Parts: sequence; structure tokens; C-alpha cells
Amino acid sequence: MTDGVTQSAKDQDQPAIDVTDSKIQTPEIQPAKPIVAAQLLTIWTPRFIIIFGLALVVGLSTAALLTEGWTSKFFVGEWVLLAYMALLAGGWIALLVWTRSPWIRIGATFGGLWTILMSISYILSLLTVDPQSPIIAHLNAATTSALLGAYICLSINRTSLRLWDNLFFRFAPMIGAGIAILIFLLMPAENRSLSSFESIIAGVMFYLCVLVWWLRRSCWQTQPGPTFLFGIAPVIQLLLAIPGVITPDANFFFTQVMLLSILLGILRIIQSERILSKARLADDALHCKDD
Repeated sequence: MTDGVTQSAKDQDQPAIDVTDSKIQTPEIQPAKPIVAAQLLTIWTPRFIIIFGLALVVGLSTAALLTEGWTSKFFVGEWVLLAYMALLAGGWIALLVWTRSPWIRIGATFGGLWTILMSISYILSLLTVDPQSPIIAHLNAATTSALLGAYICLSINRTSLRLWDNLFFRFAPMIGAGIAILIFLLMPAENRSLSSFESIIAGVMFYLCVLVWWLRRSCWQTQPGPTFLFGIAPVIQLLLAIPGVITPDANFFFTQVMLLSILLGILRIIQSERILSKARLADDALHCKDD
């Protein structure tokens, strides 16, 4: 009994410990990395929105003015398209410089190859090469192959490959090859040739360029901007290939729009790579402070 009273007195002399206050005084250290990453990974910053909007407006306005000049025969249209190719080449090179992703580097390499092949086709148009020449069919097949390679690599970058993506990449090439062979076999025998088969392959690969972006839900979820911009380019090209549907001046205008959409897609990916590079630097700085 005495021990109990003595112990109570000792307890009264000692300061009471407030559990609630102790929790407040020793808060858990919240990690700063997710906050910094969330701030830095905002791709559509006000500055980038202004730059992207100006590029779109100026590009469309310039395309309309150049179409008027081409219609009035002030210049040859192929020189304008070669200027677009120079801008695209600079975009692919900038993408190679900014990125650390191997998929984007491979895609930019294929994109640069596509730009070179497209430039060669425009140069051949300046030289008035016969459109029925076999070299044109070879060039078209190589050009669409390079574009498809670029699209596949860019669409895979930082995109989670789900079941549908795996099924698409497994069966889409086989279905495309089967369709190309079937069309070739259904052609009249006198029209069958290596050039015609290559033209069919080029057309099928244009469709695959669209589907590799637009038919995969993961692309729309992770990178909707590049998915729309890169996917609309082959759609425009396929529409322009329909004979007698679009006038020559509209054809020239929408060809520029097609090239502009690819350029804007490259600009969007460069922005995302810049943001990720800043996020890496911020993480490295946080690690240095922790050490």
C-alpha cells in the first residue's frame, strides 16, 4: 500500500507526456520527391501551350499562304516540301539530343531515315521522273517502312504493354501481310509485278501506321497528344491518295498539314523529354541533400 502511494507521488512529480503533442512534435518526414515530380512532370505548361499554339497557328497560316503562292505559280511546290523536310530533320536531331530513352532514339533514327527518303522522292519529282518507274515503287515501300518503324518505337516508349498491345504486335503484321498477298492475287494477271506488289505493301503499312497509334488504348492513355498528331498524318496521306477526290491546291495544302502534324508531334515529345530530364536533375539534387 505504501509503495503504491509512493509511486503515485513520483508519477505526480514527473511531467505528463501528452501523446498527441508528441506526435505533433515529431511528425513523419514527408518525401519531397513525389511533390517535385508532380510539379515537373506537367508537360502542358503555360509556356509550352503558347509555343505549341503559335506553332500550330503560324504553320497553318503559312501553309495557306504557300498554297496561294503555289497556285499562282510563284514557286515550285517541291521546294516548299523540301523546306518542311529540313525542319523535320532538325526536329529528329533535337529529339536524339534531348532523349535518354533507347526507344525514342531508335524511333528518331527511323524518322530521320523517313525524312531522307521523302526528300529523295521530292527531288525525283523535281527531276520529272516517270511516276510509273519501278524506282518510285521501291522508294515508297522503303519510306512507309521507315515511318512504320518510327511509329512503333515512339508508341512503345513509356507505354505499358498490355494484353491487347501484345496481341496487336503479334497478329497485325501477319494480318497485314495476308491482306497484301490477297490483294495481289486478286489483281488481273497482266497487272501483277514487283512494283505493284510494293505499292500494295506501302498502302497496307500506311494503315498500320494509323492503327499502331489509334487502335491501342494504352497510347491514348499515356500520350494522347502524340497519338493524335502522329496518327492523323498517315490518315491525311491515305485520303490524298484517293484519285479525283481532292483538287491539286487542296492536295498541296493538306500535304503541308500532314508534315506539320508530324513536326508538332516531335515538338510534343521533345517537351516531355525536357520535363523528364528536369525531374531527373531534381531527384539527383534530393539524393545529394539526403546524403
